[in-house]
Amino acid sequence: MTLRSLLLCCTVLGLAACHKGETSAPKGQVVATINGTEVTMNELKEESASAGPGQQNSATALQTMVTRKLLAEAAKAEKLDQLPTTAIQLKRAEESVLVEALMRKLRDSAPAPSTDEARVYVSEHPSSFSRRRIFVVDQYIVPNAPQALFKEMEPINTLPEALALLKKHNLAANRVVGTIDALTIDGEAAEKLAALPPNAIFISPEGDGMRLNYIRDVEIEPIPANQAEKIALETLRNRRISQLVSNKASEIVGSSMRNVKFNPAFAPKAPAQAPAGK
Repeated sequence: MTLRSLLLCCTVLGLAACHKGETSAPKGQVVATINGTEVTMNELKEESASAGPGQQNSATALQTMVTRKLLAEAAKAEKLDQLPTTAIQLKRAEESVLVEALMRKLRDSAPAPSTDEARVYVSEHPSSFSRRRIFVVDQYIVPNAPQALFKEMEPINTLPEALALLKKHNLAANRVVGTIDALTIDGEAAEKLAALPPNAIFISPEGDGMRLNYIRDVEIEPIPANQAEKIALETLRNRRISQLVSNKASEIVGSSMRNVKFNPAFAPKAPAQAPAGK
């Protein structure tokens, strides 16, 4: 039984007994007390929000919280919080919550794109908007492809040549048919796909292997102008947030690495340096 299922089961069983033994009812921002410990309205709001829109009402959220806290107290009474594995998991959970709080703060600090920026983005990426393309693609997946194969594929431009190279190396490929909606990928990447000559292929990594992609057909489904601007605003916002979070996280880690001391047996390998003069 999962933790959520257990909490729901215990909640149902405890509904009738949850008020027994109380001498005075909590008031104001305190929605309940558990062995004298207050549960606040803010905690309840956070509990309800974590369940997602429409997934849990306040009454159910409160009962879930009460059940979880009672079971957690029972675990502490048995000193399970002092077990080494439990302590490690608690520490990791705390760190994860703090990291998510930092990421949320960074995301909230990202400046919103302007309407003018959105309009420019739409005009510069017709393959995603005014001439939105949906590519019908034959894909040949080569599992566990050697790295040298990527180099050999560089000068190859057509599917027959690529398949011949695979046959030469006795490499099998699993063929599937898929679609790539230009609206769901990076705008610059969509323009590059749209500019490929007929019968051209493009190669992308696929786990430990590679994926050969051959565009066999293209459908044009324009995005209405009134929708395009809204989509562009959201795209630019997400891109800006991603860049800001990535840059700031790299900056924090990079500037703080001097405070990290590694056991030589676990020290990360230094990146290879190019020969002098190159």
